[in-house]
Amino acid sequence: MQEPDDRFLLERCPWCGTEIVPQRRGRSRDFGIRADGVSTSFFCPRDSCIFHELLPVAVVDEHIYRQPPTFVLGTVDKFARLAWEPEAGSLFGKNGKRAPSLVIQDELHLLAGPLGTTVGLYESAILELCAWSGTAPKIIASTATIRRSQEQIRSLYGRSAQLFPPAGLDAGYSYFASPDTERPGRLYVGVMAQGHTASTATVHVGAAALQAPMEICDDALRDTYWTVVAYHNSLRELGRTVTIARDDIPARLEHLTSDTSRRRHLNDESVAELTSNIPRAAQPRLLDRLSRNFKERDSVSFLAATNMLAVGVDVPRLGLMLMNGQPKTTSEYIQATSRVGRKEVPGLIVTMFRSTKPRDRSHYESFGVYHRSLYRHVEPTSVTPWSMPSRQRALHAALVILVRHGLGLNAENMAGDILDYADHLARIRNILVGHVRRADPDEADAAAEQLDSLIAEWVQEAENTRGSGHLYYRPQGRTYTALLTDFGKRGGLWETPQSMRNVDRDCLVAVRGAR
Repeated sequence: MQEPDDRFLLERCPWCGTEIVPQRRGRSRDFGIRADGVSTSFFCPRDSCIFHELLPVAVVDEHIYRQPPTFVLGTVDKFARLAWEPEAGSLFGKNGKRAPSLVIQDELHLLAGPLGTTVGLYESAILELCAWSGTAPKIIASTATIRRSQEQIRSLYGRSAQLFPPAGLDAGYSYFASPDTERPGRLYVGVMAQGHTASTATVHVGAAALQAPMEICDDALRDTYWTVVAYHNSLRELGRTVTIARDDIPARLEHLTSDTSRRRHLNDESVAELTSNIPRAAQPRLLDRLSRNFKERDSVSFLAATNMLAVGVDVPRLGLMLMNGQPKTTSEYIQATSRVGRKEVPGLIVTMFRSTKPRDRSHYESFGVYHRSLYRHVEPTSVTPWSMPSRQRALHAALVILVRHGLGLNAENMAGDILDYADHLARIRNILVGHVRRADPDEADAAAEQLDSLIAEWVQEAENTRGSGHLYYRPQGRTYTALLTDFGKRGGLWETPQSMRNVDRDCLVAVRGAR
């Protein structure tokens, strides 16, 4: 029987825990979703729940824009849509609504490199929209693995940072926090198989890790180490491990003990993957399976995962991890290994190094020193939102967002109306330049010059279309002039991203010289 496809990601009623979409097909009243083709709403299918009539949750963009909620959860990927969506400005205090007064950024260390650079440029427009009426929002950013946070925050938000909780006389103690000496923490073990391939090492270590819980008598303790989490740095390595888990490891388990009553049995159903390749609707189902006790049906024995595991996955019962190779950064290593050992039982991380890789060998030789001062090795991040390549990519998008949602020129055919808002354009230009001066003073003059050029291009395009028609924001067809267009496409003045999933552009490199 086919399972229903839940694309709304609201698995259960937040109040009583009743499933919104049942795992198996059932009666229509068992589904907590109402959809009439115009609007979508949720309710709890349980009659006795106080939210049986309506759950105050919205997941469709149009509904959120039409009725801005008190609390908005989203990803930075949505920032790119602000330049394209005419109704998105309602989130920033339009039509009598209050603008956001608090911004919470989780996992700040992930806003680094090309993604963080592009996000920082969009943040300038978003923060200025929030402060349009004069009150700037408070920003709280959380992270456990970061270095040079002051520089990163200044580049991203154009503000200085205050660390909370502040350190006391001792680095480990403050009024708000102190070391917990009662919890066991995590134990790191390094393994480097000399003279053996990585596949052979995975088979032997993986089989030993799966068989070991069979020797534990306490069911609660056994459940902690029952699920083996195998972390990988690439999808190619993960694919090889999944094949090993379904073929070679079960065969190896037969050789570890002759007593069939104590032998661990591994089948294909108990091997799972947590990667970006699995459908979005299937991800909550997998997390629910990971939370199940080893005696329950559909529990997971072997989980192969990529860095998707390291971002916000919190399954308290996990306690055992196999790390296939040293990750590229210490930050990722800390975030990934902290997914296990989150309860009263100590976490065990077995890091498998390849003897053929110099970097892995170096980490293995300094294993003790490295892990005794793990946070000292966290690498600083690089964010340059106001560099020339970044400005060329999306500075015009920040300008469009402020004009469209700040001045109220949000309709598709109102891009040419800026001719009547010369003073307001100058104000927006000064707002953006002021933000650049706080974030990256060295680039302020270049950004101001580029903004003047962009405004001149926009005004020129508006003047060219004033007598013959309207200037539109998005392409409307060959007979209409548009301000924005997708990357690699014609039909608009400025190529503008609609997503941040690919913020790097391909380039051709020509190598000249003697063969």
